[in-house]
Amino acid sequence: MSLLQNLLTLGRISNLPTVWTNCTAAWAVNAFASPVFREMPTAQQNFEFHWGQLGWLLIGASLLYMGGCTLNDAFDQEFDKLHNPKRPIPSGSISVAEVWATGIIEIGGGALILFKLAGVAWIWLTALTVVIVAYDVLHKRWSGSVWLMGSCRFFLWLTAATAAKAELAPLTLAWSVVVALYVVGISLFARGESTGENHENRTSIPLLFGAPLFALLLLVYWNNLPPLAQFATNAAGLVGAWLAYTAVKCMRTGKRGCIGQGVSRLLAGIAACDATAAGLVSPTLCYCCLGCVPLALLLQKKFAAT
Repeated sequence: MSLLQNLLTLGRISNLPTVWTNCTAAWAVNAFASPVFREMPTAQQNFEFHWGQLGWLLIGASLLYMGGCTLNDAFDQEFDKLHNPKRPIPSGSISVAEVWATGIIEIGGGALILFKLAGVAWIWLTALTVVIVAYDVLHKRWSGSVWLMGSCRFFLWLTAATAAKAELAPLTLAWSVVVALYVVGISLFARGESTGENHENRTSIPLLFGAPLFALLLLVYWNNLPPLAQFATNAAGLVGAWLAYTAVKCMRTGKRGCIGQGVSRLLAGIAACDATAAGLVSPTLCYCCLGCVPLALLLQKKFAAT
């Protein structure tokens, strides 16, 4: 296995499209959302997106994510020897020292880019970095670490949102919670993937449908959202609900590898959750986020998502 392939495998790049959609949706929602939650978001006629800022945001977040995933392998090396012998460290493709160095450089570089070039708020960036490392350290030792995983996406949303404007809108905070709970739902299902255990967790199922349900509630409450935004939001919500339904149905079969297949589909569904949120303010960005669903599924065929 080449060095590049090792880095891409360690960084779990099949999930990067969902990192990009997290950033894009948070960036857009916070830019257009009203400072009052009950008020419908409206496009600001004189507002100009800083596309260069979004570019740095995507690069920095990607490095931060890859760094967290890489360090995850460093902390899990003993577990992987037993349950995932084909991972880069136990297979001997890369040394433990190289993995530690790579992960630290990626996290440090990503944080620096986000703060200096994307201009995100340091408080949310710090919180994001802390929960990423905390998850790496604790996720095999503490069952409550599923909440740390959800917190990673929660703080990524808040970090990305502050690159668009300093003040966080209530709608941004609400959507960050919805996305975080979706990820908690995935994590609850994913617990038995490596060990082959298949314990049904009905508690997590409602969390997987939070995005389309929340969007429907907003559409009904606001009532007069522009037709194009309504269509985009509904389309993304239906895709997200379909992915969640088919993933749960797959995992309930109890067949060999069913948990991994279902979890991989749910991970791609993060992009659908983000698309649903983006649809309320920008149909164009909604479809961009929705396009990351098949991209993530395609990358999963080459690089493991978990």
